Amino acid sequence: MIEMHRRNSLLLLLISIFYFTQIIFNIVIEGIESIFPPAIFFGIFGLIMILLILKKVNAKFTMYVMVGSMYIYFYYLLNDSPYLVNYLFMWLALPLSAIYQQIKAVLMSGIASIILTFYSFFYLHDEIFPNVIKEDFIYLVLFGIFITIFHITFILKVRAANDKLQDLAYHDPLTGAANRLLLKEKFDVMKYENVDSIALLFLDMNGFKNVNDTYGHEVGDQLLQIIVLRIDGVLRDTDLLCRLGGDEFIILMSNIDQSIVEKIADRIQSALEKPMILDQHIINVSASIGWHYTTEVLNANLDEMIKEADRAMYKEKESKDLPGGTIN
Repeated sequence: MIEMHRRNSLLLLLISIFYFTQIIFNIVIEGIESIFPPAIFFGIFGLIMILLILKKVNAKFTMYVMVGSMYIYFYYLLNDSPYLVNYLFMWLALPLSAIYQQIKAVLMSGIASIILTFYSFFYLHDEIFPNVIKEDFIYLVLFGIFITIFHITFILKVRAANDKLQDLAYHDPLTGAANRLLLKEKFDVMKYENVDSIALLFLDMNGFKNVNDTYGHEVGDQLLQIIVLRIDGVLRDTDLLCRLGGDEFIILMSNIDQSIVEKIADRIQSALEKPMILDQHIINVSASIGWHYTTEVLNANLDEMIKEADRAMYKEKESKDLPGGTIN
């Protein structure tokens, strides 16, 4: 959602640059008087967009208003100044809509472009297409369909590439758990959405070094993968499991009561304490878990919450006579 708000701002900037470029063309063709009344509409449109962006109104709603307003503007522009150059400018709205990388926005833009093409060809034909026979209208429609499909295909390719890059950038390659970068982004999103509460659990495996020392890092890596699967099995869909490194993990939760946090911590302990079988060896491990909870979401700081949860984890570790990891 934050990214879409940024793209709304970027599109408004590009539209503004485009608009001032367009009026330069019109001034050259018609003179200074050509910028009115379209300039009045653009001013109203720009003010509405700025308010929607500054007030952080629903980003998708703002996107649709932005795309729709572009074509309303072009409708009035073509009626006021029915020139081929303005018709060609209208088609630039389609690649501008592709900035969102949203198929619905491109489809909306493509359909609107074809509708305006129909209107321009049959109602403004003598002004815009004086030397084009009406039987050639089908080629303009086919062009619109082709360019729309091209942009949709491009978006799908970009999405696939971005998904692969994000998977590499945001996840631990060994376990598939989130890394610290994704943890920071998810934390910032929670603050932006102003959730009711945030809880952060710090988990450290007890005796994990014994496994690596006895059977090597390959078995240790397999054990970490099983640990992540077991923790994920007791978390909610909205919770985020992050591997900080080694055998340390962070679990980020939101909109949750303290009593539920305690129950989830207990369920994690129970899941991890069940024996794990690796290379025909039974491995028993346990974890120390500390957590920090706050309802002061806007003032929450990720690093401070990690430190507090880390301190709580060490207090638990020191308060118990932990046997660590054992291998049979």
